[in-house]
Amino acid sequence: MYWAKKNTDTAIIFTLCVLSVHILLFSDFLMSLPVLLMGLGIVLFFFIVMNGYFAKWQECSNIKTKLFFHSVCYRLLGVAGMYMLTMMYDPSNLPFDIKGIDSWNYHYSGIIAADAINQDRDLFQALSFFWKSKSDYGFSMVIGFLYSIFGKFPIVIKIFNVIVGSYTVVRIYQITKIIYAEQQARIAGIITMLMPAFLWFGGMFLKETILMFLLINTAYYAIRITNFPNLRIVYILLLMSHFGILFYFRTVLPPIILGAAMLQIAFYKQKKKRHLLLSIIIITTLLISSIYVMKMLSMYDMVEKTVEASSDQFGNELDQASKNRGINYAAALVVPLLIAGAIITPFPSLLDFEERQLPIYSHYQNEIIRNIMYFFVFLGLIRAIKQKNKKTIYVGSFALIYIMILAASGISFQDRFQVLSLPFLIIFMADGVVSNYPKKWFHWKIYLLFIFLGILMWNVFKLSNRGLI
Repeated sequence: MYWAKKNTDTAIIFTLCVLSVHILLFSDFLMSLPVLLMGLGIVLFFFIVMNGYFAKWQECSNIKTKLFFHSVCYRLLGVAGMYMLTMMYDPSNLPFDIKGIDSWNYHYSGIIAADAINQDRDLFQALSFFWKSKSDYGFSMVIGFLYSIFGKFPIVIKIFNVIVGSYTVVRIYQITKIIYAEQQARIAGIITMLMPAFLWFGGMFLKETILMFLLINTAYYAIRITNFPNLRIVYILLLMSHFGILFYFRTVLPPIILGAAMLQIAFYKQKKKRHLLLSIIIITTLLISSIYVMKMLSMYDMVEKTVEASSDQFGNELDQASKNRGINYAAALVVPLLIAGAIITPFPSLLDFEERQLPIYSHYQNEIIRNIMYFFVFLGLIRAIKQKNKKTIYVGSFALIYIMILAASGISFQDRFQVLSLPFLIIFMADGVVSNYPKKWFHWKIYLLFIFLGILMWNVFKLSNRGLI
């Protein structure tokens, strides 16, 4: 059995130890009791239920259908949970999340887009009066389209997120099955289905859920280009369509997916000359297509500005992160920690010492679960390298390049940015769970000890940075 009861027990004991130590050491800064109990309940639920699914769904039929509909149920619970949390702590912000300024902005921009659609006006021109950059247009256009059909009700977008997020679970299952085997695919699907971080963002009025869907879809098409030659042209066209769409969501993402796709194609097969020639042809096609898409969408200037701004991006993002979280990163000399811990971060914030900490510590369960499970990501990455599994090139290169950019810009501790890499890392996580060697459990406990120290240091740092200890 690749996930025994002792694994679940270990994860639960670790969580209880982390919370107990912080309660004992920092009793003056104890978080809200309902949030503490809710988060603990989610952690217990995740590990206990995941263990049950691993056992029951090993041989079940219609796995994709089950993954989708179970995911819908859990994501609907996520939406209900977000409503309940906002009702308890920030009822004036309903129907959006706690302190959800971005959610309100997307809602207002969606109304503008819907009115433009209904009145047959120029959609881009209408949004240009609200957003400074075209990279914010994408989600607003999706909202506007759905509002124009179903009415201007935020619940419509949350239900849309539920459906899109559930289909993403199925896509991750399909990708993992191509890269590895059925066993890993089912594990990846179950973990994605239950992962609280996805339920959290799926219950919010934000673009992260649809962004993850687009990125995972892109990975699926890129991998199928190398594995299914009969439909290669179709998948190249689909890949390029996603390449263009992503410019309207986050400018940094299209260059990453293009680079990851070219790496996948370049290194997947090199044994024969005809494979090398075919790779060159496909890569050339992708480059020409990407230039054409950027020209057609008038994105040259935006890409150029992004590249030119990259030299100052580190300092700018650090300053912005400092303002958002009340932390002086530069003064604390925390930059090496940001870079070294880029994959396993963010660590959970467990203390309440100012009002703006509520929306940060209220999702501590998301970070604790990820910190616990990332051990298996490292195992999966190591196995992929040792076994020279070239099918993992796109998934691995996208995740690592994206995380490196987050680390270089100083925002690897921001959960909203980090979550986009999580679906890709879960694919490696699934293989890490399946892997087996004599000292695996011992190594996991050693890893958890370091994570425990990391979480403690992070929360001590936040207090000391404000002069509270």
